Amino acid sequence: MSGWQGKILRVDLSTGMVTTENTERYIKFVGGIGIGMKVIWDEAPTADPFSPENRIVFAVGPLTGTTAPSSGRTEVVSISPHVYAPKAKHNLVSRSGFGGYWGAALKFAGYDAVIIHGKAAKPVYLWINGDDVRIKSAEHLWGQDTFATQQQIIEELGEPKAQIACIGPSGERLVRIAPIIHRTGNASGQGGFGAVMGSKNLKAIAVHGTKGVQVADPEGLKELIREIRSIMPAPLGSTPLSEGTLSWTEKHLDPKDINAQALRFNQTKSCAPHLMPYWSKSVACYSCPLACYAYNNVPGIGAGRVSCTQWFYAWLGNQDEATFLAKQLCDKLGIDTFEMFPMIQLVWYLFDAKVGGKRVIDYMVEKGMLSKETRDNLQDMHYPPEGNLGAKGIETLLKMIAYRQEMLGDILAEGFRRALDSIVIKLEGFGLPEVAAKVKEWLNLEGIMGGVVGADGGWGMSGHYDPRTYGYYWAVNFVIENRDPNRHAMTNLLEWSGLSFEQALPIAKKIWGDEVAEYGLSDLFRDRKEPLTWKGEQSAKANAVIAEFIHNRACIKDTLTVCDWVYPIMTSGRSDRDYAGDVSFEHRLYSMVTGEKIDQAELDKIAERVWAMHRVLTLVQWGDWQPVNLREEHDQLPERYFIKPEERLLPPSPPGPEPHPPLGKDKFEATKEEYYKLRGWDVKTGIPTRKRLEELGLKDVADKLEQNGVSLP
Repeated sequence: MSGWQGKILRVDLSTGMVTTENTERYIKFVGGIGIGMKVIWDEAPTADPFSPENRIVFAVGPLTGTTAPSSGRTEVVSISPHVYAPKAKHNLVSRSGFGGYWGAALKFAGYDAVIIHGKAAKPVYLWINGDDVRIKSAEHLWGQDTFATQQQIIEELGEPKAQIACIGPSGERLVRIAPIIHRTGNASGQGGFGAVMGSKNLKAIAVHGTKGVQVADPEGLKELIREIRSIMPAPLGSTPLSEGTLSWTEKHLDPKDINAQALRFNQTKSCAPHLMPYWSKSVACYSCPLACYAYNNVPGIGAGRVSCTQWFYAWLGNQDEATFLAKQLCDKLGIDTFEMFPMIQLVWYLFDAKVGGKRVIDYMVEKGMLSKETRDNLQDMHYPPEGNLGAKGIETLLKMIAYRQEMLGDILAEGFRRALDSIVIKLEGFGLPEVAAKVKEWLNLEGIMGGVVGADGGWGMSGHYDPRTYGYYWAVNFVIENRDPNRHAMTNLLEWSGLSFEQALPIAKKIWGDEVAEYGLSDLFRDRKEPLTWKGEQSAKANAVIAEFIHNRACIKDTLTVCDWVYPIMTSGRSDRDYAGDVSFEHRLYSMVTGEKIDQAELDKIAERVWAMHRVLTLVQWGDWQPVNLREEHDQLPERYFIKPEERLLPPSPPGPEPHPPLGKDKFEATKEEYYKLRGWDVKTGIPTRKRLEELGLKDVADKLEQNGVSLP
């Protein structure tokens, strides 16, 4: 089996039993989230996230462990404690990936996935050393931070090349926003899967192997890699024209110089220049030439890698070493950095909002929800002039969350959106309905950067990019997922590329054709008062096509498994190509590695099969095997995306542009309907039809649904 190792490892922590099974059982789902979704469907689709029955699946794809560029990814799939869907009967399935070297090490150990269920009687960690797999005591590691845990495991195993994914104190305490951490900055961030590991008393998974990965056409793969690297853009699709926080910082380099690609990008320089005295180098994940992580070493704080939203404290206004302290504490304690954008804004709001001349935070002190000392420490994190975005404040907040300190810390550990509802309920219970009502108003708060990041994006998670800015295709992307979608296919083309809208449009036309590009895309840099482009039915259809493209390409990336910041390669740094990339690389890489010659349409069908599994899992979890209308109940955005500008609550800090005008519900519904048609889903309910499931090779799935009382259209 070229590309695959042929074995999947299964670990039952309750019994201590370790077994293997053949990968061929899952081969039509390829790998990554495909394997994960199928396992959840087959074995425990309605399990509670913290029950022993819940599965947590670590899976890679056929490209991982090969020399395919940017293929050092691992996907984690489980029923999520982080996803917040109060109307659902059960918690929803979700996914989260991380880079680094762990996934390649798993392949070198001889496995395509690890399936874990059960619960150990005492804390343990898993040691996968090729065919030798052991469950070892982690009682001495419980309570340790993620950096210390990894170092101790390496020392006691005597294997410096072991790659480790682990949890911090927050995961041990079932903090719903606890990630899984690998090395000093690679994180499976969203989903709360660190808490799933904690619920199983699983502190870490250490992996080492020496087996290679067989490739069907080694010479053909080498030539294809040369071609890919000759046009690969910098991270997030940047070209030498780009400017801003995520851009090429060394634009003088020739993009065709494939040996200098890792020198293009310095996130410290572009995101936190005040930390440049502490920058050491740019570092990469396995088999990636781009090196998008910045490695910093700050005296008194330590060393670690940092990328993108790990700069959250700088993006919120901090301009000193506390930027790096915030990142290090999140990774050591195990807290999702992306959650911190709305979380910090929520805490600020508790200080800023007043009822009867008194701050909400002071009412909370009076009722014993936090101490005066904690309140005063948190105020250090407030934006100036009432605070200084200091180190004491951010350290106080993160430790409150990780260790569930005081009533407020315990509430915030549930994630910002659950926390908001819990605070309201507590205040109402204390006989303070007006204060509770004031807290509810926070739901109209916008994210920072004109709404691009932060605030309530849906599913209890911080919004990532704004559908009012990008398009109705992005709104559909939000609602069909069970998490912040965090997909970069379109931002690689339209925002981070540095291209003007006029330069990006010809590239879009090559990918989708003239009509979809012209009716589906909007200029991101238009006047802030201008609404999205809309030309009736043509726009609805065009937006639906782009939404389908985003989801298909997402599933392709997360099954092969390759980096979302890189693929699909829509742009390049080369002016001789008019900055166009090549979106055919994924299916060509798949063919070279596996020997299975397929075209884009066939790979898209595999992606659709995986996405259908995500959809039927959502259907069952939402309705508990009962009839449900996903279109009306699940596929909905938070109301703030539709409210008038005068009803918005703008962030007090940092200053930024106002968001674009609101979405129109009729246009949103029209785009959804066209999306359902493209998918072969019933337009009234948003449920896949039996006909489409059978066309995707999922007759057994359709049969199981109907046998359990879920009738299909």
